[in-house]
Amino acid sequence: MKVLVVEDDQVSQKLTVKVLEKNNYEVFTVETGKDAVKFLETGEEQIDIVISDIMMPVMDGFNLLSYMKADIRLRRIPVILCTALNDINSVKRALTLGAVDYVTKPIDANTLLAKVRNAEKRVPGAVLVVDDEDLLRGLLSKIIMRDGLKVLQASSGKEALELLDKNNITVVLSDIVMPEMNGLELLVEVKEKNPTMPVVLVTGHGSEYSKDDILAAGADGFISKPFKNAEIISRIRPYFK
Repeated sequence: MKVLVVEDDQVSQKLTVKVLEKNNYEVFTVETGKDAVKFLETGEEQIDIVISDIMMPVMDGFNLLSYMKADIRLRRIPVILCTALNDINSVKRALTLGAVDYVTKPIDANTLLAKVRNAEKRVPGAVLVVDDEDLLRGLLSKIIMRDGLKVLQASSGKEALELLDKNNITVVLSDIVMPEMNGLELLVEVKEKNPTMPVVLVTGHGSEYSKDDILAAGADGFISKPFKNAEIISRIRPYFK
């Protein structure tokens, strides 16, 4: 679980980082809301939770939260606001703008950890993209990430099963034609372990597998190549309501 801490007060920042890292969270830090926006927009790290101070120069925590909620790529990330104000108006404003929770300074380690763990329950699961072709796997991942969803990638059915065992996955998107274990075989394995896990299969033009074959095998949907970006999103998004 990756957490971005946005805090210009070094004492509070160090305490927050210490508490989170001690409990096995991967932590990144920036000191201003403006720097947080730059960090999030690069997309180099798929952040799961943001903890932000309210009182910061240039862009405060309220403005950062508003920016994130207005951006389709960022609005699903749970945000906890941290404030020394401790007044009811600040709390109301934070929750109205879409914060999942708030903490007050001085920070209490147990309270912080409890609130982060509660926020973790609000973190959407990932889309597991499975394809042995690097180019197509990367393309599908970029399309999905632009819609603000977390993506995990697997280059084989075996790797996909390993990732499913260790991660919070909401839906599997897999190509059918792959060596060793094809998409239909992966579908069977996934459904045996977790019958409710949605699996959407991608099939090429002229494939030996028909729509009826794919649905009869238990797939929750299919996408035919060549596909449009909007079609990928329309098939995946309903699982993240």
